[in-house]
Amino acid sequence: MMIGLPLVCSREASAAADEATVIEQPGEPGERAFVERAFAMRDRAVEIGDQAYGAAVVRDGLIVGQSPSHVVVERDPTAHAEMRAIRDAARRLGSRDLSGCTLYSSSPACPMCEAAAYWAGIGRMVYGREARDGGRPRLCG
Repeated sequence: MMIGLPLVCSREASAAADEATVIEQPGEPGERAFVERAFAMRDRAVEIGDQAYGAAVVRDGLIVGQSPSHVVVERDPTAHAEMRAIRDAARRLGSRDLSGCTLYSSSPACPMCEAAAYWAGIGRMVYGREARDGGRPRLCG
């Protein structure tokens, strides 16, 4: 299944490539596949010359948002992978309410990203290759 995006909004060509109109879903969805997608996004960040971080947002077994880090390529200190994946999911779902979603990331979320996940209503964070349970996002963690 593919999740569509009605309009691609990006500041750079590399961002446009990462925000394609559809997200390819893993053949066998599950925690391992979602962790692997976060690491695929991390690999993409390295390919485009950015910091090695990636993230994916999942709801009901579907990846609904994803992104590599764009801090360096966009010269934007807030363009962390988790922040961009949350924004991507909100755009694709047409809502800022991401209740019922899980945020998968290649490393633990920083305080800014955890606060964004909290305000978006994300229910759980998972990070690292070992799929460590980061729990429910907290404000001022």
